[in-house]
Amino acid sequence: MGRIPTLYPHAIDVEPHTEYNHYPVHLERLRWLIKTIDEERPAGTVRILDVGCGTGNITLPLGLIPQAQVVGIDMYQPNIDECNRKNTYPNVRLEFARLNDFAVEDFDFIIFTEVLEHIPQYDTILLDLSQRMKPGAQILVTIPNGWGPFEWAMTPMYVMRRMGLNGFIAKVKQWVGKKEPYALNQEIDPHVNFFTCRQIRRDNQRLGFTMLEFRKSFVLAPIFETYLPFVPLTRLAYWDNRLAQVLPAALASGWYYRIRK
Repeated sequence: MGRIPTLYPHAIDVEPHTEYNHYPVHLERLRWLIKTIDEERPAGTVRILDVGCGTGNITLPLGLIPQAQVVGIDMYQPNIDECNRKNTYPNVRLEFARLNDFAVEDFDFIIFTEVLEHIPQYDTILLDLSQRMKPGAQILVTIPNGWGPFEWAMTPMYVMRRMGLNGFIAKVKQWVGKKEPYALNQEIDPHVNFFTCRQIRRDNQRLGFTMLEFRKSFVLAPIFETYLPFVPLTRLAYWDNRLAQVLPAALASGWYYRIRK
């Protein structure tokens, strides 16, 4: 497979270091994170916290950033065990921990990649972070559009999960060759928040955060990646992402943004 084209080119080649090299939509999130951190970092050591690290396909490649100290936390022990099994980076540490019990005062960047949509009281968590994180630290978020094309396309799967058909879904995914590189417990962790651009901006203003960057990501590629894993997305995802940049934000399947207290 050739190098996957990207809107966020960077000197660090992450493709050999993550299972996301087969998932262009997810790989693009990783590339945005690495490029953003490396450009926005303080001089010297940069400390990064990845919240809800799953099986480490974001967390571990962050260890490629020069002078980075990376910590990934998760509340599902099998995810941490899998991360530790794959971890070959001396500057990356994985821990079973709850964010509200975890010291965040030393981190320059705190990452939530496809996490906030799973947390019922996400605003309480962000408020707690705003009171404990160090001045100047940034929160980096990737999040689905709660009313965008991807969420609408996922409705049948949500209905089947509510009907107790998780086992059937897993068998279908296995039959079509769909792998799950995100988290070992992802089947029991559905979306409970459905965000809009207005809600994100309103919540951040209410919680005292400044929006530093807001980007649109993809239109249809996440749907193809979920339902048609046998369709090559190497170039299609790139052009789909380009399309998202010229359409209104409400038509994107997701967004990337970063905020600072």
